[in-house]
Amino acid sequence: MSVDLEVLHKDLIDLLKLKGEPVGFKLLKKRDDLEKYQVIVLDKNLALCQIIKLAAVYGLALGVHGDNVDACVVGTYILGFKMPPEDIGKRWIEKFAYTPELFKKLVEAVHALPQGEYEAAIFAPLKMFKQWNLEPDGIILIANSTQAYLALVGYFDAVGEKTKSDFNGHAACEIVATLAKGMSPWLTIPCGGARAIAEAQDDELWLGMKVDQLVKMVERLKKVVLKYLAPLYQMLLSPLLPEHVLTPLIARKP
Repeated sequence: MSVDLEVLHKDLIDLLKLKGEPVGFKLLKKRDDLEKYQVIVLDKNLALCQIIKLAAVYGLALGVHGDNVDACVVGTYILGFKMPPEDIGKRWIEKFAYTPELFKKLVEAVHALPQGEYEAAIFAPLKMFKQWNLEPDGIILIANSTQAYLALVGYFDAVGEKTKSDFNGHAACEIVATLAKGMSPWLTIPCGGARAIAEAQDDELWLGMKVDQLVKMVERLKKVVLKYLAPLYQMLLSPLLPEHVLTPLIARKP
C-alpha cells in the first residue's frame, strides 16, 4: 500500500481536530475471516452506530457479524448480513403513525449492500489498518460543521467534486453502504437511533471518504495552510470596536 495510513490518520487529527478517531471499515466475505486480525469480537449485541462511535471515541478495533451488530436491525440490513424481521413494517405503522406506502418508501430510500455478499466487517481507527496491510473500504469522520466544511472544501478545491447526500432521517449508518458502493464523499446527519443509543451530539455530522480522497484533501489543506480553528477566525486580527459594550470596560482608554 503506497499510502502510510498511520501518517494519514495523524494528519486528519492535526488538521481537523475531529470529535473522535477517523474510523476505517473493511467488509469481509466470511465470518471466519475475523480470526486473521487482532480485533475485539464482542459477545454482546450492539447497533452499527454504537460500533462506529466505540471505534471513534475509544479507539477500539472491533469485529462484527450478523449476531453481534443486530441490536438495530437497520444496521444488519445495511451491511447485508440479515433481512429485517417480517413484522417491522407493522410496528412502524401501529406505533409510529406510518402508512404502508410510506414505510415502503422508507425501505426503498435506505442504501444497503446486497444480502449475503459479506458475513463480517472490521471497524477500527484508520491507523490500525497499517498493521494489517489492508486498505479500508471507507473512512468515517465524526465531525462538527466546521470540521466537515474544511474537509469538503479541501477536497472540492483539490479535485472539483462535490459531496453526496440523500439522508431520509432514519439510517445514518447507511454511510457504510454508500462508501462501499463508491458514493463518496458522503455526508450524513446522525439519526434518532444514533442520538438515542450512540450518543451522537447536536453538533455532530458523519462524513465518509475513501483513502485516496482523504489524501487529496489533506494535501490541499496543507498547501493553502488551512486547519481547524485559527485561520477561520478573522476577529483575532481585528481591533476592539469602540461601540461594543465591553470595550469601555477593558480598553486602556474608555
